[in-house]
Amino acid sequence: MCNKRTSIFLAFLFLLNSISLKSNGQEQITAINKLLEGIGGEKSLRDARYIMFSCINEDHSEIQEERTYIYDWETKDCRFEGKTEGGDSLTVLFNTQNDTGEVFLNNEKTQNLELLESITQLFKEDSYLLFTPIQIANKSLKPIVQDPVIIDLKKYFILGVDLSNNKSESAKLYIDSQTGIINKWETFDKEHEKTHEFLSSRVKDVGGGLTLATQFTDKISGTVFQYPIVAALLNVEISKFKNL
Repeated sequence: MCNKRTSIFLAFLFLLNSISLKSNGQEQITAINKLLEGIGGEKSLRDARYIMFSCINEDHSEIQEERTYIYDWETKDCRFEGKTEGGDSLTVLFNTQNDTGEVFLNNEKTQNLELLESITQLFKEDSYLLFTPIQIANKSLKPIVQDPVIIDLKKYFILGVDLSNNKSESAKLYIDSQTGIINKWETFDKEHEKTHEFLSSRVKDVGGGLTLATQFTDKISGTVFQYPIVAALLNVEISKFKNL
């Protein structure tokens, strides 16, 4: 009799666990689908092989003012154009998968490994807020669904993300359950202390229906992170990634 009761109890626990796992899986699918809807849908993602964007990051001083990137999602090739703190023209052609590339200062090729490493890291920081929603939607990033919250009478799905950006360790994205737009973005350090609380604005169609937030304000520091130019492109000359 005792063994029978134990078996029934274990079966009941297994059933509860299965229901919980199924529920969590469904919640994650719902949140990611809503995010995908918010950025324009699967066709918009497929058509945006190339992304061109410029960035102004008030936290970074080595590179002057606005800089521009062209990125190929398939090959992971990238072209960077900007100016150094000293005012020199800088072009860097690199691959984000293997961090190899070429550096050109004032249109002259130079062997500067330190500068190459600086720009590849800068790309990770500059592209982070723009690219993370795309990476979640195309399943190259796997978030963890958390319990939804109600803020100012609005329901938000919460997605937890581990970061490749080494300045922070993790992030929480607040996705409007109606629009699919990321309204708030929190990042945390290794001790789980909040480092940033970004509020997004200037959400716009950047081409082909792909819709992204292009300005973020850090509620903690007051720093503004801007993408003045963002364009999803169907075609880019391959030479842009190979030649000056």
